[in-house]
Amino acid sequence: MSNITLSEYVGFIFSEITRARDQADRVAKELALQYAKDDILKFFSVPRFKIPEMDLTIPVLISGAKFVAILEFVLKKEEFRNLLLTKISNCIRIILIQKRGFIRDIKLINDPEMKKPIFIRPIIIKQIRGWGEFSDQPLRADSIDPIIDEFYELLLNNTDPEDPESIVQVKWAEIFYKKLEENSLMDEYKRQNPSNELFRKTLKEIQDAVVAGTQVSQTKMANLLVNPETQLVKDGSSDSTVFTIKAKIMEEGIFVKTIIDEATNREKNIVEFE
Repeated sequence: MSNITLSEYVGFIFSEITRARDQADRVAKELALQYAKDDILKFFSVPRFKIPEMDLTIPVLISGAKFVAILEFVLKKEEFRNLLLTKISNCIRIILIQKRGFIRDIKLINDPEMKKPIFIRPIIIKQIRGWGEFSDQPLRADSIDPIIDEFYELLLNNTDPEDPESIVQVKWAEIFYKKLEENSLMDEYKRQNPSNELFRKTLKEIQDAVVAGTQVSQTKMANLLVNPETQLVKDGSSDSTVFTIKAKIMEEGIFVKTIIDEATNREKNIVEFE
């Protein structure tokens, strides 16, 4: 069973009527040329087919419908901001820890052979604070707040919420590398992550969070599908599957005239209706 949209079906019917009028006008033109060449017929009016009004009653068999889900980024701005600050803070922490040579002890925390791994982490964090390079306080966000604001607005206004990857990649890169530069950690980061591992890992985490924060806000009907096969409309229909389109077509002639604009001395086309 072949299905098309209702707009395609009705539009084709109207275009066929328009083409019929076009063919009739072309026949009238040929007759006019012939009349003009005849000594007697040139005094006669040229026959021209015209329908001032046309009423159409079109039965339509409904075969289905297409729906689209409208997605929307619904994560609150403060939640989104905290997510980004937490991610970048953790990145700075990881780079500093590795820089000071405590990465072996950090790995021990997840070692299943450790009997009391919980006592190791507080000691490590205390030692790091003692250097004055890092604390557990949130990073200052003044310099990246404008980027976060723009990031959030881009996600809110994304015309394709199903595909936020390009927005996330560009804006997270701005935040990530800006904070590395501000903390003079770019060279150290490159040494620790020659293949940009930490950036790619956090990028994936933020993309997942953005996708999770994108939800269906509403569902709309995209197209109403109909079956144009007249035999099916006749034999396979019921009151619940068929509806009737009633349309009136008003014929209106269109004339295009060319005039000379006196101000510019240029030709202009003017459209006039009967």
